[in-house]
Amino acid sequence: MLPTPEEKHKIQEATICNPYLPLGSAEQFFMMLSSISELPARLKLWIFKLDYENMQKTDSITRVSKVDFEELSNNIAKIEVDCKESWDHLKAIVKHDGPTQIKLNVLQ
Repeated sequence: MLPTPEEKHKIQEATICNPYLPLGSAEQFFMMLSSISELPARLKLWIFKLDYENMQKTDSITRVSKVDFEELSNNIAKIEVDCKESWDHLKAIVKHDGPTQIKLNVLQ
C-alpha cells in the first residue's frame, strides 16, 4: 500500500502545523515510501525478477512432454508481457536515477 498524494499532503501539513510533535511510525514510513522515486515501477521490476527466477527453477521447458501445451503457451505469453512491462518500468526509473546507477544495479 503506497501513500496517496493526499495522504502525503496531510502528513506534511501536520508536520508544519506541529513541528515539535514527532510523526508516528506509520507516518514516518509513509513519508519514507513517498520519497523513493518511481517506487511502483521498482516494486514491479522486483516482482518480475522474483517470478522469472522462480520460473527458471521449475525448469518447465525440459518437462514439456508432461505439460499442457496451452499452459506452456500462456506462461510464455505472460513472460513476454511481463518482460516488456519491466523495460517500461526500467525506463521510468532511469529518468530519476540516471543510466549509470541502473547499469551498476543490473550488473550486481
